[in-house]
Amino acid sequence: MEFRIAIVEDNSTARTALRGHLMSIANLAVSSFASGYELKGALKKQHFELLVMDYHLGQGKNGVEWIQSLRESGYIRPSTGIIFLTSDGIPQTIGRIMDIQPDVLLIKPYTIASLSRQINQYLHYRDYVKNVLHALDNKEVGRAISIIQAKIKEGVPARLVADIRRLYAKLLFESGDPLRALNIYEDVLAHSDKVLWAQWGKIKCQYAAGHWPHCQSQLSEMVNSSLARDKAFEWLASLSFEQNAFDDAEKYLDQIKFSELSLPAAKLKSLTFQKQDKVIDAIDLLQKKRAMHRSAKDRFNDFTFELAEFYLMLAEASPETNRTESLAQARKLVGIAGRSQGDHQVLQKRDYLLAYSAVLDNDLDKATHFLEPEYIDNYHRTEPSTLVIAAKVHHGLGDERKAGELLLMAKEKNAELQTISEQVTNESLIFTGGKTLGLNQEQAIAINDT
Repeated sequence: MEFRIAIVEDNSTARTALRGHLMSIANLAVSSFASGYELKGALKKQHFELLVMDYHLGQGKNGVEWIQSLRESGYIRPSTGIIFLTSDGIPQTIGRIMDIQPDVLLIKPYTIASLSRQINQYLHYRDYVKNVLHALDNKEVGRAISIIQAKIKEGVPARLVADIRRLYAKLLFESGDPLRALNIYEDVLAHSDKVLWAQWGKIKCQYAAGHWPHCQSQLSEMVNSSLARDKAFEWLASLSFEQNAFDDAEKYLDQIKFSELSLPAAKLKSLTFQKQDKVIDAIDLLQKKRAMHRSAKDRFNDFTFELAEFYLMLAEASPETNRTESLAQARKLVGIAGRSQGDHQVLQKRDYLLAYSAVLDNDLDKATHFLEPEYIDNYHRTEPSTLVIAAKVHHGLGDERKAGELLLMAKEKNAELQTISEQVTNESLIFTGGKTLGLNQEQAIAINDT
């Protein structure tokens, strides 16, 4: 079988050299891209079994942010292998890369021999678990678990044991069995307590199982690790937010340098401010983050959309006679972020935000006009926060059935996200949206019936 590999490296010389190295390995079809945008365009037409990502990709999103975005939008299959390359050896960078659990991490400068060895090791692993990965791509988690259990019973080759245990624990967690997954992570940590993927796996299992005190206790220890510090504070803030301890959430997020606040963390912090009636602080935070990324179009647009959504939230909470300024600000920001866009996912977000501003302005004809494009009803790649806005739009237009379906879809998609702060903020938006639409009671009745 021929494996398709995509290289994403912004340095043309390094990209050409890397492509030459990979071409010498048999059965590899190698494509190369200078940016995440180019990769995304290619993924709309074809699939790659393996992505080789550089961490720093110019002034825009880094490699980790691109992987997270492409995963959440469904451009990358669960079976896709990830190899990360970086010359940045500082702990924070290594920690961010390890957070997304790549199959391989290589620190530049690397040798051709080490690259070939790691690629061949990955290909050997992939061939061993090909049936597991196929089941995973088809969302047959139960079948994937049965296959991997059979392989464990037969006896796993020694050099693949760590990879198989990590995959098995991941599958158990995704199947809704966090306690069995927790046993694997704890066993790994009993042999070596520094294994980062096992540490985060243990925390996720404790969180999913409702063991919050244990979860918080381990996170409090991890803030002392340079590899995990910022993410640990983000988790602690998220747990505090869920417990309505907004002052504590703010204090935890204050421990992360402003320049290092990710989009989900900044969004969580703005909502934390809003919950404490610190609206000016929330707006100031998003404005500063937006200005900070003015030279990086993708990040600038992300924070511009985020600020627009915040203004719409303010308009929604205000009396109808006092919404003019907030709606005007929201429309202006959406216009800036949505300008010269060709990506249907971004255009859909733009149009739903504009439609919701029209609904809040009681201009239902205008709102309906924004829902005319063909891409508007394609929700395959729509993020949960946009689905909540879409639900509010359709509810405002009198289609309560579709509003309920979209809100349920938002909840299902949110459960699949890997970033805790993003999950928590979306859950807050989903709950508030359901309350606004009068759907939470209906959902509660349906759950009780089940």
